Amino acid sequence: MRIGILAGSFNPVHIGHLAIANYLAEYEGYDKIWFLITPQNPLKNEGELMNQNLRLRLLQKSIKDYNRFEICTIEWGMPRPSYTIDVLWKLHLDFPQNIFELIIGSDNWIIFHHWKDYRTILENFKILVYPRSNYKSIYFNHPNIYFCKDAPQIEISSAFIRKSIVEGKDIRFYMPEGVCREVVNNLFRP
Repeated sequence: MRIGILAGSFNPVHIGHLAIANYLAEYEGYDKIWFLITPQNPLKNEGELMNQNLRLRLLQKSIKDYNRFEICTIEWGMPRPSYTIDVLWKLHLDFPQNIFELIIGSDNWIIFHHWKDYRTILENFKILVYPRSNYKSIYFNHPNIYFCKDAPQIEISSAFIRKSIVEGKDIRFYMPEGVCREVVNNLFRP
């Protein structure tokens, strides 16, 4: 089975995450998209990070009706900070019958060279780079890299949503309804 790994904090999950996953499943030939909830990103500040069990519950609500979407929490049992290379190897060893491909946005592609063991990732795993309108991809000719050029883009971020909630803005159309209500009612209020 060909599985796309869409890793992220999902802090909180929003329609941009879901639209990307839907596009990849329908148009890029993935059998499944696994949402890999990262407990902590070594390149980000952990200060605004919601509890991982809450992020899991919100993501479960968001994808419950999509049979090609699954959640992967394999990283939760790994030493922290955990790194993408270690997670990919663990997935490869634990599920040898599957082919795992890493999905990253062009915002992450431009800093990919800062990732731990990025060359090892590049040599051993396929990477699909999804476009982000504010980030130009630096195209790189390598058999394990595919630049998804014509994909639709929904420019929304979890940081924008968190900021909007704190400012009291109406964000109901940026997130699945049940998720939106729970996030607004319980989180990020001043």
